[in-house]
Amino acid sequence: MKNVGWLFLAILVAYGFAMVAPLPRYRLRGWVGAFIGWCFVPIILVCPWLIPSANLGLRAASAFASGDITFKLVDYLRHWDKVDRRIVLREYYRFLIPFPILSAVYPDHKRRLLRPECPWPQVLRLFGGIIGFTVALLAVRALSGIALVRSCFALNHTVMLLTFVLAIESLSRALGALERLAGFDTTPIIRNAYLSRTVSEFWRRYNCRIHDWLYRNVFQATGGRRTPVRSLLLVFLVSGLFHEVMFALATSRLTGYQLAFFTIQGPAALASGWLERLARRGGIAGQIMAHGATILFVAVTSVLFFDGVSKIFPFLYVSQSPLL
Repeated sequence: MKNVGWLFLAILVAYGFAMVAPLPRYRLRGWVGAFIGWCFVPIILVCPWLIPSANLGLRAASAFASGDITFKLVDYLRHWDKVDRRIVLREYYRFLIPFPILSAVYPDHKRRLLRPECPWPQVLRLFGGIIGFTVALLAVRALSGIALVRSCFALNHTVMLLTFVLAIESLSRALGALERLAGFDTTPIIRNAYLSRTVSEFWRRYNCRIHDWLYRNVFQATGGRRTPVRSLLLVFLVSGLFHEVMFALATSRLTGYQLAFFTIQGPAALASGWLERLARRGGIAGQIMAHGATILFVAVTSVLFFDGVSKIFPFLYVSQSPLL
């Protein structure tokens, strides 16, 4: 319980700074107020360091909260200059509420259902998601005890990936159902990413809410469709830097693996046009080849990503990783 108190402290401090951050810009017009507001971004990001380094799980939870707050603060600093000053602070503080999850683009968090829905389909999705997530956790624990899995990293990674996909897809559906039961007009955070036939499609389906934030605050801000290659590569670079910082804050280790993983995805996403043509013109065989190539690429390169995840959840890998 004492350790959990550190988590509450870190999150409380992060939200405290987030609530103060817009005030300089609100009171001071021009670049001075904006500059002071931007200074709060790194302060919020390092709040997980208030938690002792031995508590990796709590640091990771705090980093997730700080990341969510940072996305929303950056969106405010970049786009809210035209919002009516009479309501801007009230709207911003409402925007900070962490529900719907990762709704970091204003005003997506305000989208409500036009009419009440029958709750039972969402209740079934909620319980189905909880069951799927629980099954995934039990499966990875059980399969990790098999001697062959413990001795072969490739098999261990495959087993971990399959259970991870089940876990995050189930969790996404459970959270989406909970949001719709609360009256929000949202779609699941992850939308069947395993069905993707190109790397580009995979990242559109995976964490679509942060995808929307990156599209608005990185892709469009750096030229968008006027300079699509540069903007796309910068999207993955920014995503890689952000993940690298978040995992470093949680684990106190800067490995470069997160940056490498997301940087590799950029050129692969640029090559997605070829896979799309293969899937469209090659019939069923072309679709199978495009889907297989996409899943294989993401699965192999994800070894870099899961190096950081396994530091926080050590039960994921029970064999020796090839990474140092």
